[in-house]
Amino acid sequence: MALTLPGNLFKNTMFLAFVLILTICGSAVGSERHALVIGNADYDSKTLTALKNPANDAALVADSLRSAGFTVELVLNANLRTMKRSVRDFSDKLKAAPKGSLSAFYYSGHGFEAGGKNYLAPLEADLRDEVDAEFEALSVDWVLTAVESSHEGANIVILDACRNTALTRSAGGTAGGFSLLTSTPRGSFISFATAPGSTATDGAGLNSPYTAAIAREMLVPGASIETVFKRVRQQVVEATGGEQVPWDHSSLTQDIVLLPGGATQDTGAQSAAPLNADAIQVELQFWNDVKDSDDRQQIQAYLDRFPQGAFSELAKARLAQIGSGASGDIEQLFAKIQSRSLLVENPQRPHEFYANARLREIKGDYPKARQDYLKYFAFGEPQVDPHVRFQSVLKIQEGRAGAREVYNAFSQGRRDPTTLFAEILLEEREERVRRLAAFIDAYPDFTPAYYALSQDFSAARVGQQSLADKTQELELLQKFQERVDEGRFLRYFIDQQMAAQWQEDAKTRLAALSVMNTAALSNPVKINAMRSNQGWMINLAIADRTQEIFVKLPDQDFKSTGFMANSMDPTTGRPIAYPMIELPGNAGEMDIAVKYTDIRGEEQGPFQIKFSPGLALIAGQKDILERMPNGWLSYRDYDGKRLVYFTHLISYRCAIDEVRYGLDTDAPDQTFEIGACDPNNPHAIPSSGPGSTVHATIPKPTQFISVQLTYADGTQSEVQRFDAPN
Repeated sequence: MALTLPGNLFKNTMFLAFVLILTICGSAVGSERHALVIGNADYDSKTLTALKNPANDAALVADSLRSAGFTVELVLNANLRTMKRSVRDFSDKLKAAPKGSLSAFYYSGHGFEAGGKNYLAPLEADLRDEVDAEFEALSVDWVLTAVESSHEGANIVILDACRNTALTRSAGGTAGGFSLLTSTPRGSFISFATAPGSTATDGAGLNSPYTAAIAREMLVPGASIETVFKRVRQQVVEATGGEQVPWDHSSLTQDIVLLPGGATQDTGAQSAAPLNADAIQVELQFWNDVKDSDDRQQIQAYLDRFPQGAFSELAKARLAQIGSGASGDIEQLFAKIQSRSLLVENPQRPHEFYANARLREIKGDYPKARQDYLKYFAFGEPQVDPHVRFQSVLKIQEGRAGAREVYNAFSQGRRDPTTLFAEILLEEREERVRRLAAFIDAYPDFTPAYYALSQDFSAARVGQQSLADKTQELELLQKFQERVDEGRFLRYFIDQQMAAQWQEDAKTRLAALSVMNTAALSNPVKINAMRSNQGWMINLAIADRTQEIFVKLPDQDFKSTGFMANSMDPTTGRPIAYPMIELPGNAGEMDIAVKYTDIRGEEQGPFQIKFSPGLALIAGQKDILERMPNGWLSYRDYDGKRLVYFTHLISYRCAIDEVRYGLDTDAPDQTFEIGACDPNNPHAIPSSGPGSTVHATIPKPTQFISVQLTYADGTQSEVQRFDAPN
């Protein structure tokens, strides 16, 4: 979950951050314990993709807090209004609580840093740029202030925030999740799931390794906060092979214990007997077995056994979803069989053969799985996922070439689009791309084909992507997503889990590609021109990896720019293309044509570039001035006087309309004459007239000079301050 609002808006990889703020006023174990738990998972936007675990993690933490004696309010999938209202109501409850009460706030979902502040992302947030965060997301500072100012007891704030890299790039923030806290309030303990700027794993199960470890360790009687998180750190490091190392801050002056030794939970809260690790694992396993089922009886069985369980709210929501009839009959029956993990005896219907094939495949019984797949295909069903699964079995048994031979034989006499599509998937890339493109022309409503073809232009397939690859991938994913939104995708899948994986991958890649400069897609070539007294140096800035660059000037043929001397591209082993050309100082306006071969060896272009020497001179000199403001002026003590020199600004006067400066004031109030621009000799100091005097005499007591430039293009620089030497 993080925007680089760029990550950064941020859950393929997760940055899980637990922040526990314990503001100690008296005893850490108050007369009452209250908790607000929010879990946001069902995001649906280009910058905020749906997440797998926040609801599960929120439910698990809520149950653990209840076991520690907290009265818990659980809120799932909340928009900004709901989140603020929940925090407000929670604050009101804390205000009414006795002095010394303990509170806890927990959030799981997308989180990000923007403008140096940390934010929690609600559902329905319209986050397009960094400035949107203030209005579309919930400030962590606001939550901390609301909770901490509500009562005089201890406060626990837990931020379990997941970040999608794509998000961060699309929004302009940092790509590593939350920013590092610059201070730790007195009497506070702050723990992050991993070191600042790093990411944490989501885990293979229902919960992240960090969340699962905390759920276990926070209920160990008598364990202090430091002990709890030391154990958590050990478990997470071991579970992730050292990839993830939790990070703590502490300014505690006394021991804090969430579950005192021998506690009986008699706190007046919604309490239950403390859960040990085995009990938690039993419930986790039970929920894992039924959570994807479309059988109401299986979901109800979980609720009957665990009426106050960690996933009871999710189970109730699942029952409501099943009751809505969102899934088709075949999909429901298949999911029901899969959830039992048992072979169907005497199968007769297509989904039963498919379910048996999947179970045998998972168990490694590939020969029998192959038989069941072929029996399934005899029914001529139109779904794609059985073909994809079957091909995996064939590749294991026969290799890719053998699988292709089997499919060629299998597809003989079959004219259905699904079988043809599946056969194409086994071709080598070049042939597969050609045939998939033709298939889409013939069957434009066959939604899975857009996803499959997009994969062949993805970084996962081609490695080093060219701009053309990214453009093709983006266009195909956009068409795929349009058809998904129109409800023209799920019909091709029995296994809705695979369908969800395809959709999640498409959204992740779309988010990553959304940061592409749309102007660069139509013309990836720009020029940066620099004028010297000898002539023009034109730098060709190409938004793509190039092997060789070719330039055509008016009335000339295309010529290679050549290669940089003694250089080698480490990724290709080829010389690096020289990205510059020279033009005479008296060159007029002209159109320059540029083409290039990309990293894949494919020719791109030609692209037309307009060269205007007047505009280029202003832009080039302005760029230098903006990049090196420290050189605008200098001091010199001479003959008992203090002189300030504007030589640098005079040398770049073609980009400047006016120079204003001020003595010992931040508001420049005087003008320094720099003379008119000489396009034929732009950097030369005039020999007479305005600009020929390069310095001004200032009073020696002057402490500093402020300078502001008005550029020839009408813009203004920031005011720069230059302190006088002692």
